Amino acid sequence: MQSQAVDQPMVLSPASRPGAANRLRGALIFAPCATILALSVWLIPHKSGHGTHRELGLPPCAFLAETGYPCPSCGMTTAFANMAHGHFVAAFRAQPFGVAMFAVVAVLAAVGLGELLTGRDFVRLLRLGPWWAVAAIVGIFGGWGIKIAWGLASGTLPVR
Repeated sequence: MQSQAVDQPMVLSPASRPGAANRLRGALIFAPCATILALSVWLIPHKSGHGTHRELGLPPCAFLAETGYPCPSCGMTTAFANMAHGHFVAAFRAQPFGVAMFAVVAVLAAVGLGELLTGRDFVRLLRLGPWWAVAAIVGIFGGWGIKIAWGLASGTLPVR
């Protein structure tokens, strides 16, 4: 007597479905990036080139208050808000590196959305590596240097 195999549908866990891991990664990339972009649209950029973060209930920059000079991230929120409103020159004046970071967040949002919707691996196209960290460090301090040089040349720094 032979036993007959019962045809049972094979149930795949979400992790074993093709593209499921990419879709999850896409959601994890897209959600915070889309939130940042949406907040950037919602915020009203401060005319001084810094201080827009106060709209989010955050305290003023202690470094700026103590020294009269902006910290490395001063103007980043203002730059994002200006970029979201199409004020590219104002964004650059607020924080030069903020313009580049806004572009990175927008690209990551698109990559995350692509993975979420299709399940395809788009992150590999970015060729992530250690150079991204070096570029970020050089960018933030380079942007800070430009902001300080611009402020000293225009007479807007130190802030008192």
